[in-house]
Amino acid sequence: MSKAKMITVGAVCVAMAFLLNQVAIFRMPMGGSVTPASMLFIALAGYWLGPLYGILAGVAMGLLDTATGAWVVHPMQYVLDYILGFAMLGTAGFFRKWRHGLQIGYVVGVLGRFAMVFLSGFIFFYMYAPEGQHAAIYSLIYNMTYIAPEMIVSLVIISLPSMKHAIDVVTKSIVPHETYLAMTKSKGSVSPKARLITGGVIGVVGSMAFVLVSHITRLEAITITYASTGAALFSDAPSRIYRIIERNTEQIFALQTAGVVLLAIAVALLFSVMLQDKE
Repeated sequence: MSKAKMITVGAVCVAMAFLLNQVAIFRMPMGGSVTPASMLFIALAGYWLGPLYGILAGVAMGLLDTATGAWVVHPMQYVLDYILGFAMLGTAGFFRKWRHGLQIGYVVGVLGRFAMVFLSGFIFFYMYAPEGQHAAIYSLIYNMTYIAPEMIVSLVIISLPSMKHAIDVVTKSIVPHETYLAMTKSKGSVSPKARLITGGVIGVVGSMAFVLVSHITRLEAITITYASTGAALFSDAPSRIYRIIERNTEQIFALQTAGVVLLAIAVALLFSVMLQDKE
């Protein structure tokens, strides 16, 4: 496929996603909305054009969404919600050659977006949590309220026989013939390349979680030391993130466990590739 055709298809997918995003069925008060399958078109860009173009389409969608009014309280929050959040939808392209690749890729992409907006809500919108409710629970409920319904409805739509046929017709007309055959004849086996990529991504996430937890643990120890002398370490700190860390140290064990589990999964996937190469 020529680059011009790929750019055209990507632009159409972004345009459709943007238009559908403007006719939201329900909008949340501080960003986020239930739309008529706007996320699906970014996933389709990845499915038809591959993960790189899908991720670029997601970034473009995030920038366009900003132009119509964005809820921004911090530069990093903007990156998480509007850049990385939409970009994650394009990762559906990594699964284009799997059996039911569109459905699997869409779910993975949506979960990736959810991870970004959940982290944003936990770090930057904790003050809106009802009294007595933990910031993590508040962020989980808030973001699931608009992401889960759209994901479920979109999965039902793309699983309908008529819609599957329509997507297949478009796929056949867009992607190269060899790629189309690989996409339609796949038996669903996980290739070494896919396991390597998945293991690498999970490993990076697990490592980041592990490093973050180590940093939180160190800060907690310093905070306890200062508290024993009657001093408030973070009372005058300019960083909101440090104050959040001080108030949420009870989550350390859960984060530590999650990081270790992710690292273990990554190592297992990477070793499975190495063992297969030796056979």
